Amino acid sequence: MNFKHLHYFWVAAKAGGIVRAGQQLHTSPQTLSGQIKLLEERLGRKLFRKRGRQLELTDDGRVALAYAD
Repeated sequence: MNFKHLHYFWVAAKAGGIVRAGQQLHTSPQTLSGQIKLLEERLGRKLFRKRGRQLELTDDGRVALAYAD
């Protein structure tokens, strides 16, 4: 895990969606999704649940967000 992965996760969690987070970070949603997927693989935990276009934090995601804050 590196700072970029954690930062991308934090922005996505606060924005509530990949598209909005990508706009804030000036990166494509595909790049952002890939970086979050790498973080999830490194941690061995799912951080988000998808609800249509919205993202919802899992319990593990809430713990990770507290760490990121």
